[in-house]
Order: sequence, then structure tokens, then C-alpha cells
Amino acid sequence: MTVRRVRRSQTVSPFGVGAIIDVAGESFVAEDAGRWPWHEDVTMPRLTEILGVREIGTAPQGGSLPYYRFPQWLFCPGCRRMERWSTAREKKNAAPSCETCPGRRLVPMRFVAICGNGHLTDVDWWRWAHSSGFGRSGGPCRHSRLAFETSGGVGGGLRSTQVRCLSCGAARSLENLPAKDSLRRVGQGCPGRQPWQTDSESSRCEQQLRAVQRGASSVYFPRTVSAIDLPPDSDWARRNDPAHRLRENSDFRRLVEEPNKRRAERLEFISEDTGIATDEIERQLDRATRHEDVATVSRSEDDIAPEEWMALTDPPKIVDSRDNFQARVTKMHASAAGGRLAPVASQLEYVVTEVTRVERLREVRVLRGFERHTMEQEVHANLSSRNGLLPAVEVLGEGFFLRFNEEALASWEQRPRVADRARALTRRLDARPEFGWLPTATPRFLLLHTFAHLLLRQTAFEAGYSTSSMRERLYVTNPKGGPRMAGILIYTAAGDSEGTMGGLVRLGDPDLLVRLVAGALAAARWCSFDPVCGESSGQGPHGLSLAACHACALVPETSCVTSNRLLDRSLVLDEEFGFFREVVAAVESAYGAGPQ
Repeated sequence: MTVRRVRRSQTVSPFGVGAIIDVAGESFVAEDAGRWPWHEDVTMPRLTEILGVREIGTAPQGGSLPYYRFPQWLFCPGCRRMERWSTAREKKNAAPSCETCPGRRLVPMRFVAICGNGHLTDVDWWRWAHSSGFGRSGGPCRHSRLAFETSGGVGGGLRSTQVRCLSCGAARSLENLPAKDSLRRVGQGCPGRQPWQTDSESSRCEQQLRAVQRGASSVYFPRTVSAIDLPPDSDWARRNDPAHRLRENSDFRRLVEEPNKRRAERLEFISEDTGIATDEIERQLDRATRHEDVATVSRSEDDIAPEEWMALTDPPKIVDSRDNFQARVTKMHASAAGGRLAPVASQLEYVVTEVTRVERLREVRVLRGFERHTMEQEVHANLSSRNGLLPAVEVLGEGFFLRFNEEALASWEQRPRVADRARALTRRLDARPEFGWLPTATPRFLLLHTFAHLLLRQTAFEAGYSTSSMRERLYVTNPKGGPRMAGILIYTAAGDSEGTMGGLVRLGDPDLLVRLVAGALAAARWCSFDPVCGESSGQGPHGLSLAACHACALVPETSCVTSNRLLDRSLVLDEEFGFFREVVAAVESAYGAGPQ
């Protein structure tokens, strides 16, 4: 028996709707949320309004989600025969096996076909095998058996592998398969759908298919939206209010939309689910159907960061221990550290004005959709309804928030060399339309983003967390408008017990924070790849980072808001124009070669 498991948090990313997942030698693709049999509601009114959906939900605890076997073309490692699998042949908890080789499990083919509109399909291996010039006309061998073979004496790589027709002998190696127009040349067009969809659900697509390995990064780009639960919605008093609990109940919302459909039955079910009396549910239902007390605030994704910025810089003074957002602000002051670190604290006071210890937070991440290949079009995570259920996961954690000196930052941004480095990355972004999802490469963003990475790496040593269990959250002034913002939030991102150890909040104490920053700056001062890294004119994918590499500034991509792009260590540390240059000088004076 084959047991296939995936963590609930992974159903949003990296194995969310449209993603290919390998499990115990088998390969599957996650079906859209419209096909989920059931789910558990996730409550966050602000986020559902921003996304324009009725509900967001997480995979059921201990339940199951639909994953479709893909690619459907499989082959036997023993006899090398290929099989096109179908859902009709599936057996519960059993992997496909070869009919001619007892006990041999079939292996998925390595290549799949994708297009810029987000569609995914199998490579037409029959067309490929018969495109070599022999057996091209089809006829009796149209539905013949194929074999995936390796050849000797021709070197390694794809040239040594071929697909051969067992009826007519037509064969072609995979050498030219990854070429840009290889599938178009053999007559394969885009079907305009996802693998789990039927032909009746397809749409016309003129995009050219591209053959890629199924594990290639271009196969799947998830588009997620996350938000922190903020007052008053995060307050226990609000969450425990009967009216609020009912508004967030999916069955109650359906009853509001169809008040006369199975009314008595639904009222009883809602009462059992919420513990609220049916009379109270009736009263709230009447108010909801008359649209009383309905707020008409229009929000967009651009409003998420400013709203969180306000809560982090001015959190509630009085909190309940059951509130989902609990934070305290502390002024950064020169007396935060003594001894040899006193000069460091004095300099740090000028660049970081406040520290917010976030003792408890709740983050909700939602999978809005995904893209593939050249990212021409985003595919919605629910293909059955534009405003229907979207996959989500909630995380409880902790962290600390740093607020930067706006006056000092605004002055620093005007320095010519600072602006030049930012413009270099901006030009590269403008030349790559597929990176339109990335933020504008302003000096402020590059600085805060890089410094957040340095803090993440150092925090892994100081607090004992793994780097992948933490995340960054950046609050940067939007060039299109909005409040002036300059802050970073470092917080736990793992949805398990590791997110509640308390060590991360403790690092928000000013005395410990001075030591943390000093260690981060000292560690990043010299990279093991310097001077190559420090003098680089472009690193990472498409040169979208400058002085930043794996040895000094990169973190796990799940912890980064831009997948390790738009980083520049020089804007933080450079002796002439680095924003922290005075702090770095104080650190070097205090520690010499580095902290001990």
C-alpha cells in the first residue's frame, strides 16, 4: 500500500493548486479548490474582502484533497515500455505497475509541456517518435505501443535517450526536445486546459507549448497573498461576539444568500456548529438580509502593508491574553547597551528609532492563483468560481519589528551612488515583463530587504530557529502613493510548535537587539566570495541582485518576499554610501575582526 501525505501548510505553497508534486516515486498535480470535497473555514474578513471571494479555507485535518496523476505517460524501468495512464485504471493506495514485468512500478516521464497562459499537458510522445521521418503517416501504428530507450555509443545527455514506436520502428532522440519550437514542429498545440480538466472545460489558446523537465522552476509560480490579523478583528472580544462568529460561518453566509432554502435544517446545523441559539441566529439572519450594519470599505492588496504598519507602530495598549495580535513598542536609545557595545547602540539609535516586540501574531496566507513559463496569464486557484473558495493556511507566531529613521533614510536615498545602484536594477526589471510581480527597486526597498536577510541569517544563530522557519515582512513606501513607511518584521513562519518558543520576541529587547545587529553586520562585512561578490554588477536570476550571494545574504526562498531577488549588501555596508556605515565602523571598533 502506498500512503501519500502532504502537510497542510504545503497545500498553499509549494504544492498548491497547479503544482507538480513527487511522492514516493509517483508524480501528481494538485487540482483546483473548486474540486475540494470539503474544507475548514479560515476567518479573516479583511483578506476575503481584498481578494473579492466569499470564503477562504484550509485543507481538512486528517482529510484528503484531489491530486491528479501527471504526467499520464509512464514507463517501465525494466522493459522500457511506455503506458498512457488513465483515471479509470487507478486503484486506491496502489502505484501503477507494469503489465509485463511483475512487481515493477511505472515511472513518470521526465518532460511535460507548458505554455505562457498557465496551461499544462503531456508531451505527445507518439508525434515525437514519428517526427523523425519514418512512420510519419500514422495508419496502423497510431495507437501502437511506445518505448523509452537509452542508446550507447552516442555520449551522454538527452542524445542518448529516445522514444521508439514498437510497431513501425520510428524513433527520435530527446536531444532537441527542449528547443523553443520543438513541439510546434511536430504538430502539438496547446489544449487550453489543466490536466485534471475535461475537453469541455478547455479554452482556445494560441500560446506555443514548451517542453521542460517537470521539476523545472518555470513549471509553477504560485501567487500568494498574506496578511496579519489586526485589531479589531484579532481581538478576542470581537471574535467571540455571536454576530461576528455567524458572519464568518460559511453555512450562515449561504443562508443569507438563499434564506428560504432548507432554512430550518440549516439553522439547526449552524446552532450545533457555533453553540448559538437558533433565536439569535434568526435575528442576525434578518439583519444580514436587510443589510444592516454592513461596512462599505473598499480595499485592495496595496492596503495590506499600510494597515499592518499602523498596527505595528501603534499597537493597542490594552490587550487580552487571547487576542491574536499582541505587541509592545520600545524606543531605541543609546543606553540600550553598555561596555564595548555602547558606541554601537549610540549609532544604531540614529537609524532605528523604535522596536516593536510582537508577542503573538496570526498570519493567513492565501493562494490566489499561479502562472507558468513566461507568465503571460495568471490561472485562478478556483476554476469553478471566481469568488469561490481559495486555499489558505493560518500560522500563529511571534517576532520583532524595527522602525527606521524616516529623516535619515530620506536623506540617504538622495545620494548619487545609492540612486545609481537602484536604477541599474530598475532597468533590468523594466526589460523583463515577466517580473512585473516584483516591487519597484527603490533604494529604500533594496536596503530594507538586504538588511532583513542579514538579520534572518544572524537570528538563526542567536535564537536557535532554522532560517526556513522564519520569514521577513517589509514595509516600504509605495512609489504610487500612500503613507511613508520604513520597517521590517522578522517573525516565525512555521505552523507548528517551533513558532511558540518565545526566543524571537526576546531578541526584540534593545540590549539583545544591539548585539544581534552588530553580529549581523560583522558577519556580512566580508563575504567569502569577495571581492567578486562585492564588486559584482549583477548576480542571481537575470542579474536582479548586486552584491549578494549564498555566502553572505541569501536565505531560503520560502522566507523571502521576492525569492532572493533585489538585494545589495553594499547599500547596507559600503564605507562611502552604506546606510549603516557609521554603525559598521562602531562594530569594527568594538570587535576588531568580528564579534566573539
